[in-house]
Order: sequence, then structure tokens, then C-alpha cells
Amino acid sequence: MDIVKGLAIFLVVYEHTGQGMYARGWWTGASRLFSDLYVYSFHMPLFFFVAGLFIVGSIQRRGPLDFTLEKMKTILYPYVGWIVLLMAIEPWIHRFQASASPVHWSNLVASLISGSGGWFLAVLFCTQMLALLTRRMPAWLRFALAAVAAALMPTVGFETIYKTVWFFSFLATGMLVGRSIFKLGNLSRWVAALGAVAIFALQAAAILHYRYAASFGSSSAWLAVLLGITGTAGLFLIARTIENTRFGDAWAWIGRASLGIFLMAQFAQGATREVLLRLVHTHEFWLQLILPTIASVLLPAVVWHQQRRWRIGWLFRWPFS
Repeated sequence: MDIVKGLAIFLVVYEHTGQGMYARGWWTGASRLFSDLYVYSFHMPLFFFVAGLFIVGSIQRRGPLDFTLEKMKTILYPYVGWIVLLMAIEPWIHRFQASASPVHWSNLVASLISGSGGWFLAVLFCTQMLALLTRRMPAWLRFALAAVAAALMPTVGFETIYKTVWFFSFLATGMLVGRSIFKLGNLSRWVAALGAVAIFALQAAAILHYRYAASFGSSSAWLAVLLGITGTAGLFLIARTIENTRFGDAWAWIGRASLGIFLMAQFAQGATREVLLRLVHTHEFWLQLILPTIASVLLPAVVWHQQRRWRIGWLFRWPFS
């Protein structure tokens, strides 16, 4: 689980770095379009799939009320807290942004509800509440209904509404798979590696052929569901290939810090980009892509793993019992 989360959060940071380069006109054209469509076809679905794998057992152990409270402490709390933090420091950091749509205090509540200040944690919470409401439904039926709803859901209204419908299909897939995911441990590393290569080659072919038509909200949105599932499977096969190696352990270390990386990566990314621009005086493509991405993964990961020693756990989780 930690390895696949590490791989996925690296792709999240990579894409955010690429978006910053696009906004500054440093990376445009066909290669940027392909990168965006390819990575987005599976890197966010994976987090919802992983969240669904053990959610039934979690609900059974805690009970519906304690489960909901736990998700409010670990998902809603950092969602609200970090948006408020960004609003507070926005006057000092906006000059370093190529483009910005800051949340204002006057529309804070509306931004939180709509997801315009950052949709992922809000949607993750909503999908888990949907899982709670549908916990007694047969897993196959939940998956089928969720997949159909995702394929039919247009891009209308609040992000927290239509993206909850889209990404619940992947959480429902995780609920369908459940603990059988551990059967991957019986798979040969070579078979897993070859399977991953085949899946990601087919993924690339589908994106090159369908392009935007393979996205949610399009006429072929069913393909977005399929590519999210196959791409997730590919990342799990990569994880099987490298698990119990030092390389795999490094990715697991990153994966355990995925929430901290998600929340803090933008600061490390912006700081690294400013160093390259103001001290090195360069916006050379590979430097601006690779160095901010690596810094945005490693620096927040260090902070996350030192949170207890530095007594900053309150940044990521409700501090009161």
C-alpha cells in the first residue's frame, strides 16, 4: 500500500510541477497534453481505490459514528486548516505565482463546500461517507452502479458533487477487491513487471487515440473509469516488482508521508523554482521539471516523518481526543 501511494504522490507532484511550467509558457504542445492526460488517467483514482480496500473492516471495527468522526479528524480537519493557512499567507506568496485564484475570507464557506480551494480531500471524505451509506449493499452491485454513475455524470455544479460521483467508482472498486489484493504477493516479480509494462503501454495507446474523449464528462467517460482501474493495477504491479527491496522501501517511506506531501509540496516547489530563477537564473526545461519535483516530494516527507519530534502533528490531524 505504501509503495503505490509513494508512486502516486510522486506523480501528483510531477503533474503540479508541469502545470506550473505550462502556466509560465515553459512547457506547452503535444508532449504537455499527453503527460497531463496520461498521468491524470490513473494517479488520482489510485488513492480512492486504496481508500476502499479496507474501509468495510474499518467501519465494522469503529462503528458508523466513530468512523465518521475519525474521517472528520484526519480528512476534513486538514482540508479546512490548510485552506485557511493558505488564505492567511496569500498576500505574501501571490507574487511568486504565475496565476492564482485565491480564496477570500468572504466566500470561505462556499469555497469549502464547492471544493474550489482544492477538491481532493473534500471528495475523499464524501466518497467515504458514500461507502458508509452503501456498506450493506453487495460489493458487485455497488461497483456496477458507481461505474455507470461515473460514466454518465457531466461536469456540472460543484466539484465536490460531480467528482464524488466520478471517484466513488474507484473507491467502490477497492471495496470489491478488498483483502484479495494481497494475492499479488504470490505473483512472480518478472510477471508483475511485464504486466505493468503491458498495461502502461496500452494506457498510452488509449490516451494517444482518444485524448480528451477518455476523460470524465466526455462522451466516452466509460473509458475514464476503465483507464483509472487499469492504471491503478499497473502501479500495484510495479509495487509488487520492487517490494522488499531498498528501492521499494524508499517509495514506501514516501508513501507513508503522502498526505504531508500533498499539503506541503506547493511550498517546496515554489521555493525551488524561485531559487532556480533568482540565483541560478535559469528556466531550463529539465532543471525546472526535475528539481522542483524532487524537492516537493523529499522536503515535505522529511517534515511529515519528523512531525512527532517537532510537535507539529496538529497540522495534519485534529489535535484533541
